[in-house]
Amino acid sequence: MQSSFQNKNLSLESKALEEINKLRSILKKENYLVDTPVKKEYNYEINIGKGKERLKLLVYFGKKGIKKVLQGNINSEFYKQIDSLINMTLTFSEPDHEEPQSYIGTDESGKGDFFGPLIIAAFAYDQTVKENISGLNIRDSKELSSDEIKFIASEIRKKFSDRFTIIEIHPTKYNKLYESFQNLNSILIWAHTKAIDEIRKKHNYNTFIIDKFCREDAIKNELIKKHNDFNLILTEKAERFKGVALASIIARDRILNWFESKSRELKIDLPLGASEKVNDVASHIIKKYGKKFLDDLVKLHFKNFRTINE
Repeated sequence: MQSSFQNKNLSLESKALEEINKLRSILKKENYLVDTPVKKEYNYEINIGKGKERLKLLVYFGKKGIKKVLQGNINSEFYKQIDSLINMTLTFSEPDHEEPQSYIGTDESGKGDFFGPLIIAAFAYDQTVKENISGLNIRDSKELSSDEIKFIASEIRKKFSDRFTIIEIHPTKYNKLYESFQNLNSILIWAHTKAIDEIRKKHNYNTFIIDKFCREDAIKNELIKKHNDFNLILTEKAERFKGVALASIIARDRILNWFESKSRELKIDLPLGASEKVNDVASHIIKKYGKKFLDDLVKLHFKNFRTINE
């Protein structure tokens, strides 16, 4: 039987993991290279990189509670940027937005998968939609199983076929865009705004809700090119809004369909994510079909590609 002290430590450990994953997500959205958290005896830690710059972030769990430590050259600009980002994140909270009566919600899927396309979906949400989704378990696709996503996406297509649009960037095009932009956020800004452009041809709503992945001015500058009067809500965990959650489900369903289709075609089970298993499958494909064949299946700027070519 565990003592109250052991239970407290387990609780703190869970909170430390939750905290480092939260910070990791924010750093990734700012286009920093961040690895998976590693558990040590008294802390979790991640490595943060950009170009040749490297830092280590540690989140401790102990008697004094949760404590974060950033290790590296404290005089470098890189250290100051990361320190400012992680401390600002914990200190300031965003205003709580009420769900508008009508709006366009967008979300993406596939940006963390080495294999496969990047998918961005936009959904036009209003009170008519609200009244017709009460029986569906609409929430962030990351909280749903693959079977649940497939079922809900099928129902969405039946009921709301004119309410969403999908931008599908297959690996070949994705790699060309990345070579041009040299930045994932720039691709996301282009794709999210394009999805909004397309759905507004059918549903001309003026409020756009997007899960935060960049600075607000960066995406506003792109939207202004085609839209004169709009209200942008760029917020973390935007899937709490039903319209964004619906877009999330549609986007993830398209990703799952691509993986299933390609796996059948190649007779190889293509894994999601960017783990060691992904590297093993990619190496197998190179041996079976050649390196050039892999170029049309993966995102070439991922660390996985450099690893399998070493």
